[in-house]
Order: sequence, then structure tokens, then C-alpha cells
Amino acid sequence: MKIIDAHVHTNFRHRGAAEFSKEKKIPFSWDDLQHQLDQHNVVGAVIITTDHDDPTPGEAALLTSQRKQDARLFPVCSIHPDNTSRADVHKVEQLLQTGKLFGIKIFPGYHPVYPSDKRYHAFYELAGKYEVPVIVHTGDTFGSHHLVKYAHPLDVDEIAVKFPQTTFILAHLGNPWVRDAAELVYKNENVYADLSAFCLSHPGRHDLQRIVHDITFALNYSGRPDKFLFGTDWPLVGIGSYIDVIKKAIPRKHHQQVFFENANRVFKMGL
Repeated sequence: MKIIDAHVHTNFRHRGAAEFSKEKKIPFSWDDLQHQLDQHNVVGAVIITTDHDDPTPGEAALLTSQRKQDARLFPVCSIHPDNTSRADVHKVEQLLQTGKLFGIKIFPGYHPVYPSDKRYHAFYELAGKYEVPVIVHTGDTFGSHHLVKYAHPLDVDEIAVKFPQTTFILAHLGNPWVRDAAELVYKNENVYADLSAFCLSHPGRHDLQRIVHDITFALNYSGRPDKFLFGTDWPLVGIGSYIDVIKKAIPRKHHQQVFFENANRVFKMGL
């Protein structure tokens, strides 16, 4: 089965990601990425800003240069709430116009700003205009010094209603607020969710029961297997072991949708 990983980080110089991957023995380099994609038949990977403190458009030059080296990689830049001037909007629009970006991401929780903050609105309009999704970090953060109240998925409801032409993806399905995230997927036609980072490092037996329970609830409640995207959050979790876990959480009849078709459609990958 062909797989699209809708949530991968590829800034190999980022100190936090490098230190975590080394501690957890998850190989993290360009060559390791190539090996992982080949080994697990990952035909497409959405590569996302690693450094959420990078100015708008976050790490766009790095990510677009990586796509030139490997066409399986689909860049998504981030928006910093302190860099949302007209000039910043223009920079992002240029990248969208030239087809260099396949989406935008914001990092509520890492930034003490709600998704509904007006500073983001121009970027939501751009995403709707160019038909690319906005990935919204929801749920727990990597590091205890961040403020998770800003990352609760319910705030996304406001922007989903206000910007009906824009597709929003709840990164991590709002974990641990999975029930709230499932309600947004059910209620709003333009809200999707990725299933990345329901655990960190190499998933263990104790992770499996919780993950299966939460994802099963979300699928059954929403009744929309066409709106869930497989993702890992590599290198925070191993790609191969996480594929195995999510395969157990998703009924086999929905594997093709969740592991490939949904991301291919939402990100307009053309795979």
C-alpha cells in the first residue's frame, strides 16, 4: 500500500529535534529520511516547519530547496503571529502563486495566540484563494513551558465558520481533546484532522490501547473516514512503528483513504 505521511519535520539542524531523536534512537538526517520513505513505501510527505520561532514564512527556503532534491516532499511554511504585516502576506502569496507551497501552518500553544486571532485572517483568506489547507497545531505541546489553552481545538470552530472556503487540518486530532476535535470534524465540512504524534518515540503496548480507543471514537462519531490523514510527526515518533499502530486503529476498509487518498486530495499532490 502506498502511504502519504502528512506530518514530517525536516530541519536536521534544529537542536530540539536532533537532541530528542538522538536520545530516543530515532535516526534523523537527510539520508535517514530517504531510507524511511523508501522502506515504508511513503510516496509523499508533507514537510512542515520545525522551528516555530522562525519569521513568516517559516523555513520556506529550506523546505522548498528540499523539494527540489526529492519530489516526494511537499512543503508547508509556518506563520509567526508577530510577522503578519502586508509584506509578510505578500511573501506567502508569492510562494503560493508559484506552487512552491502546499499549505500553511500555525502553532497556537507554542505561540500564546488563539487560531481565531485577527492577525492570521489574511493568511486564511490566502489559503482559501489558492486552495491549500491550513494546518493548526492542536492539543499537547512538545515542552512544558508552552500554554496549551491556546491549542485547544474548539477555537478552530470560529475560523472554520468564518472562512468556509478554507480547509483546516487539526494536527494531532487535538490530542488529548479528541472528543472536541471529533465534533469539529463532524460539524464543519472544511475541518479535517491528522493522526500524528498520539505518542512519542517508539509506540509501546501501553500506547496502542489508548490510540485505538481515541481514534475509533473519532471515526465513529464523525462518520467521516474521508477526513482523517495519516501522519507521524517524525522524528518525534518512528515512521515504521507508527504506521503499524495506526493500521491497528483504522479499520482495514478505510486504510486506502486514511493512509493515501485523503492527503493526496487535500494537499493536491497529484500522486
